[in-house]
Amino acid sequence: MVDKKLSLRYAKALLGLCNDKGVDSDKALEGLKEIDAFLVDNSEVFEYLSAHVIPYKNKDKVISHLCSDEFLYDFLKYLVLKGRFRLFHEIVETFEELSDEEKGRVKASVKSAIDLDEETKKKLKEQFNKKLNKDVQFEFTTDSSLIAGVVVQVKDVVYDGSLKTYLSSLEHKLMRLSI
Repeated sequence: MVDKKLSLRYAKALLGLCNDKGVDSDKALEGLKEIDAFLVDNSEVFEYLSAHVIPYKNKDKVISHLCSDEFLYDFLKYLVLKGRFRLFHEIVETFEELSDEEKGRVKASVKSAIDLDEETKKKLKEQFNKKLNKDVQFEFTTDSSLIAGVVVQVKDVVYDGSLKTYLSSLEHKLMRLSI
């Protein structure tokens, strides 16, 4: 819980810095994600930068090789100086959410029984953009267990239009009638 609050604080601060310095948050996010991907693949570098016993000047050399962007370099340096580098992954995730929110975007996952054609994807996007009054960014996957229909999840809200759920609901109704 404390880590989540700290991550939120640092992500908000970073977004505020982007706005103050005229840095596009999408560009900053792109750089952060590249660094994050590198750190996931090279966990020893992440551990090195997170360790409290290693002197800052040694970490600074590593940070300077991690990114060439001065804005991100200053942010990484600040995280290391404050001993908060271990929160980097969470800060990136939270920063992405805040940036999307600020720009009126929201991510959604769509599961369907079969691959949806482009026309259906377009209609689905139009409907959800209108319903949520946001620019919905979809991630499409298939799940044959749905039988037919789609399940859309936007944050914690699930819109379930699958045949599997409908049949399950019908089964429960019939079971209650027979008792």
